[in-house]
Amino acid sequence: MTDATSVRVRTSFRRAAFLVLTTLATLATLPMALLARPAPKPGKPAAEPTPAAKRKALLAASPGTLPEAVETRVRRLEVAWSRAQAMGLLKGPEWQESVREGRQQLLEKAYLDGRPGHPGMTEEQVRAAFLAQGDQRRVSHLLCATEAEATAALKRLQAGEAFDQVAAEVSKDLSAAVNRGDLGWVRQKELVAAFSTPVFAGTIGDLVGPIKTEFGWHVAKTREVRSPQLDDFQAHREALLKQAADAQLAVKRDRALADLRKRYPLKPDLSVLGADRTTEPLPGDEARVAGKVAGATISLKALKRHLAEVLKTMGQSHSLGAATKAQFMEGLADPIRLAAAAQKEGLDRRPETSSALWVDERERAYTAFSRTFLAGLEVPEADLQRVYTTYPDRFRPVGTLRLQVLVADSKDRVDEALNRIRVGLAWRTAVESYGSAEATGDPEPGWVEVESLRRLVPPSLLQPMLAGPLGQPLGPMLGPDGFMLFNVLERRPGPVPPLAECRDAVRADYLKEKGRILVEQELDGVLAHPHTNRRSRR
Repeated sequence: MTDATSVRVRTSFRRAAFLVLTTLATLATLPMALLARPAPKPGKPAAEPTPAAKRKALLAASPGTLPEAVETRVRRLEVAWSRAQAMGLLKGPEWQESVREGRQQLLEKAYLDGRPGHPGMTEEQVRAAFLAQGDQRRVSHLLCATEAEATAALKRLQAGEAFDQVAAEVSKDLSAAVNRGDLGWVRQKELVAAFSTPVFAGTIGDLVGPIKTEFGWHVAKTREVRSPQLDDFQAHREALLKQAADAQLAVKRDRALADLRKRYPLKPDLSVLGADRTTEPLPGDEARVAGKVAGATISLKALKRHLAEVLKTMGQSHSLGAATKAQFMEGLADPIRLAAAAQKEGLDRRPETSSALWVDERERAYTAFSRTFLAGLEVPEADLQRVYTTYPDRFRPVGTLRLQVLVADSKDRVDEALNRIRVGLAWRTAVESYGSAEATGDPEPGWVEVESLRRLVPPSLLQPMLAGPLGQPLGPMLGPDGFMLFNVLERRPGPVPPLAECRDAVRADYLKEKGRILVEQELDGVLAHPHTNRRSRR
């Protein structure tokens, strides 16, 4: 179990501020709302609003935009819509899915805007809540399975050994191999009470422990202390005000859903959910119905995408049963319920909602046109060479990984090992308990060339190894000697490849910087010269 899920209940500085705001607003967590796939007819395109309504809707979406910029945006949206239609981009499942996503989001907002709720927090209240959060401490910590192990670690620290070194060696917290026991800056209310009370009672430099919690035995040390200051609030003002508004919206959302979940119950297909235990996309997933709600269907493809986002481990086996998957699917069902309730009240026919839907469709068409236009754009070689020579480190790939590996003889054993590692079992202990000693080899971390891994590991698993969080178990996959788990602890960059070998990455980097301007130039050129075909960068 990682630091974030064992010792503390927090994710970041912003989450810390959010927790204080939520206690004042009595908020429940906002459920994740990813795209679902309704089965009924996709519906008619949004009706054409008046020019004034278009401008008003754009201003509502982007407050503070200058009037002349709004006019320019309207013209570009209309040209992009026409170009996208001519290119055949505004039809087919992907486009309909995108339009439904936007429609759900806007109808949900329209429905919640009409619900009663408490007045939002003022800036003064948000500032007072921030300043009242209390001290933050930078804490180091290690976690042991037994009191005897924690006592032995404490004695080593009292004898003068470095905390980070001892934590890396003995802590059963998986993240200790990466962060060497550093929890970062935390507040007392972010931690479980059994741990936070003795830690925050100490002073800087004190060694505290052994401390018993539900997760095991801990030893901790406070490195620094700081108090919230007005300058800190100013630095994060916009984020904190947004969090306060989000907290108020979450209260309204949960209250509304308490009734709507009864009115529109989710009907999962447990046979479909139980047949595939992974988030790996498979052909035909879009046609398999995982569940139904409010007259709409949720495809297995949509559910897998949702699970992959929630679990952050695309392509891995999660050993999730059908009932558990059905619970996760509620996060997809909620926005469908809210959209259905809005439509039943006729909110989609209100002029302001219709205008917002029109803008949303045009913005999505703009994105579809931009993506297709840039994909076919010819970028001059001189521009590619300039980007490559100016920013070579942007194209330097990961060369080697410091890995831990576990190889088990059966799928059942590797799944059990993975589940126990996720709840805190030390990697070495997992290897000893579940691994094949001959196939696993040395359980200590070792450096492995990425190129050698490409021949063994599928892309769906290699990608999180190269770019995902460190210190998280990845897998399982079936290898030549059994079922394999990996734990990436560190990455080292490799050499910069020749331009010919990274041309696509260089081109993507160039278009990331210049793409918006090039699209705008193309659309403005069409406005000025409607019969000209412009396909290369000028």
